[in-house]
Amino acid sequence: MKKVFYFGLEPLKARYTYQLSKEWMPATFQPYVDSGKLEFIDVEGDFDPDQQIKIGAVLDAVGRGKFAMSQCSNFLDMMNRDEVRDGDVIFLQDYWHPGIGSILYAADLYGIKLEIYAMLHAQSVDEYDFTYPMRTWMRGFELGLDKRMSGIFVGSSIHKEQLRAAGFEAPIHVVSLPIHKQKTLDKLPSYDPGAQRKPFVVYSSRLDKEKNPFFMMEVAKEFLQQHTDWEWHVTTSGKEFRSMLPGVIDKLRSLAKEEPRFILLEGLTKEEYYTELATCSIQFNSALQDYVSWTVIEATAFGADIVYPKFRSFPEFIDEERMYKPFDVRSALNTFSDIMLFPNRHNEIVDISDLGRQMEGYIVANGINQEINIWHEAEYCKSLLNKKEEEK
Repeated sequence: MKKVFYFGLEPLKARYTYQLSKEWMPATFQPYVDSGKLEFIDVEGDFDPDQQIKIGAVLDAVGRGKFAMSQCSNFLDMMNRDEVRDGDVIFLQDYWHPGIGSILYAADLYGIKLEIYAMLHAQSVDEYDFTYPMRTWMRGFELGLDKRMSGIFVGSSIHKEQLRAAGFEAPIHVVSLPIHKQKTLDKLPSYDPGAQRKPFVVYSSRLDKEKNPFFMMEVAKEFLQQHTDWEWHVTTSGKEFRSMLPGVIDKLRSLAKEEPRFILLEGLTKEEYYTELATCSIQFNSALQDYVSWTVIEATAFGADIVYPKFRSFPEFIDEERMYKPFDVRSALNTFSDIMLFPNRHNEIVDISDLGRQMEGYIVANGINQEINIWHEAEYCKSLLNKKEEEK
């Protein structure tokens, strides 16, 4: 029986990484475990559950390396105990996985042929990502690992195109981001899809440069002046707001003092955050960099309407009337006004993303003869999953 050794991300409860690594992805492989096709092994890493991000935009700069390398060390111990065989799978939840070279080195010396898959979130091909300034030394590592990959999973077509332009050659599957819709909804049993939405906007992106938070505050200030019966909520699950962008936190708190309807919500539990999404009318995004976005998938899971920039990956899956001209405050405000007249839900975004998650499991378990794009081939992907279900 083939083993899937899963290298999850640090399970930070203040980030999506806990649900992704401890709930959503294990559930993705469970049907194949139940059928006897796979054995799923969660490769643990050394982790402090109280860990906070000290330096870094997404995960802690030191903590990321220590966690990933401890996972590699634990896997090497498994190799040393002869628990790894030809054809076994390594699944990296993030392509940037410090220490992975030690496994490739050992596997070659042991003569073990591993299948390797990874989710690639951004990396140095993205000029807006925090790794872009590192590209002079990082790109060689990225392309070296690419030579050993059985498959790469990305969220959007534009990201795949950037990877190809940078020289990546492995199969690349466009699968959105791998949310588990039902497990997400289960976090908020009180959610009522038919309940009246409240007049407030939620902004829940990070406050780092690539999310364009200064622009968000410009829009929020003008929006609240125009709509005096609305509020604007900025949320974080961290203990407090933080950013690598100088001046943004001071500006955020200054605006909150100046405008009492610009409300800062810190230290939210996942249930509290989902309550925000389940009761707000609109979620706003101003990112320069998102390849899809966890924010839009979770917001649409809980029925929120959306206002997003017509930029990068967003036009691939967001309706034209829900997008504004990037960097244009007036365009954003006009988009708000238009959709407030005709609110809508966008279930297809979370549904297709859930399907993409399932396709990751299918590809790892069964292989596939061609690359897939979940945004353009959803019906084909459903047919593959249904065919597999019928064969049970």
